[in-house]
Amino acid sequence: MEKIKELITDFFLNMITGAIENLLGITFNIFDKSIENVQSGIVETPDEFAPEIVNTLRLITETAVMPVAGIILTYVFCYEIYLLVAEKNKGNEFDTASLFYLIFKTSVVIILVTNSFDIALAFIDLGQWMIAKVPVETFALTDSFKITLIDSIEDESDLGMGLSLLVIALLSMIFSFGMAGIIYLVAWSRILTIMIFISIAPLPFATLMNSDWLGSIGQTYIKQLLALMLQGFFMMICLVLYSGVINKASELIGNESSSIYAMIYLLVSMGILTLMLAKSHSTAKSVLGVV
Repeated sequence: MEKIKELITDFFLNMITGAIENLLGITFNIFDKSIENVQSGIVETPDEFAPEIVNTLRLITETAVMPVAGIILTYVFCYEIYLLVAEKNKGNEFDTASLFYLIFKTSVVIILVTNSFDIALAFIDLGQWMIAKVPVETFALTDSFKITLIDSIEDESDLGMGLSLLVIALLSMIFSFGMAGIIYLVAWSRILTIMIFISIAPLPFATLMNSDWLGSIGQTYIKQLLALMLQGFFMMICLVLYSGVINKASELIGNESSSIYAMIYLLVSMGILTLMLAKSHSTAKSVLGVV
């Protein structure tokens, strides 16, 4: 009877272990694929992501946004002349040099406004240059980590522990779907936000000439654009840190020799990466002092 009981236990334990390995395989594949897509999405500029959309946005900017920017620039120019006259005792102490300086500023801003679409794209290209300098090879879950995790599960000989691990593996797969969705959301929302920002570029650039409240619009826009540029760089740094966390988790698994801890380390590692990626934009904004 003991022999039969042992055979039955081994049968169910092997079946449970196989199910756990399959669930973990699905989890690894989902998360690895999402990381690969994020990596490829980060290194793409808007022109590389969807050149036809960029061309359409350029047309919209030139036909719909640029005339409004011209109106704003005209208003700012008139406002600056009013301030110049008011500051010079209502024109009684008028300085010709100040007027020429104002004309020069206006000329520079006109050049900036007419080329604002390309300037905004240049900011993003600068971010891609920074990203290309990150010395990385791969950010997927390493094979050593996978092997260590599977080995720790196969070493468990208790049927109750196997059932517990099966539940945890199932939860890990479910959580991986959610975390992968968040990762996709962060990556895709960034590139779409960039396209929205570049499409409206002439309007904030038209306010740069003003030094009062109106000029802060253009300054804030440039800071936001820089934040989007740095977000991609920070996302790449997050992937580098994730690979370090995975290597550390692999060491801890080897020291603990416990499959429960291995599963916990897996979930924690995935959760840390997802949280860091989700906060990458707010981190970039805080670095640049954007409210």
